[in-house]
Amino acid sequence: MFVKIPFENTLEFNTSIYEITKMSLEHEFNVNEGVVLGNFYITGEYRSHEVSVNKEPFKFTLPFTVELNERIDNDTLEFNIEDFSYDIVDDNKLKVNIEYSLEAEERKEEREEESKDELFQKVEDADLDSEVKEIEEILAKEEVDSKKEDVSLEEERLSVEEEKTVMDTIAGEDDTFVTYHVHVVMESETLESICSIYNVPVSLIKEYNNVDSISTGDKILIPTYDE
Repeated sequence: MFVKIPFENTLEFNTSIYEITKMSLEHEFNVNEGVVLGNFYITGEYRSHEVSVNKEPFKFTLPFTVELNERIDNDTLEFNIEDFSYDIVDDNKLKVNIEYSLEAEERKEEREEESKDELFQKVEDADLDSEVKEIEEILAKEEVDSKKEDVSLEEERLSVEEEKTVMDTIAGEDDTFVTYHVHVVMESETLESICSIYNVPVSLIKEYNNVDSISTGDKILIPTYDE
């Protein structure tokens, strides 16, 4: 399953908005009983008047909810921001548009049941004994393949548990968390000035975004590490 979902919201400020000087988008989510519950966090700075030199900070929390198909394997769910844009409207309002995507696999048992149901239907509709025998052979082969896959999954599970033990040991020594920011490039900003804002090296931005230069309006992904 892969689906893109549009999200739109209008943020109202206490004062007028002349110019957005800095903006970033972050998100978090969790899955609970087939429902994705999460929040978008929009932060930044703005000027309220053309002649003003002061920059006012702002922060908004925007909740979102998505119901999942009951056949989705929640453990395979991936969440990605596809696009992010904004417009100033009515002098003191900021209209934001976020497009995000969800990608996940169906549960293995659901796929197996569908496949077997189709084969059983073929048995009911078959008129010749040869067709019935052919379908029975397919089912028998599926059962053998399933047993092989179960053995492979058990080996993979043991491997994952060993890897998790190693990662837990490392995590116990140095708990580090990564936060990803979507930064909208403002006029006169450079890679160096943006790096100074988030306290990250220029090489990291180039690595994550595959760019050597930036332009006004570009959206760049910035990882920051919190201990």
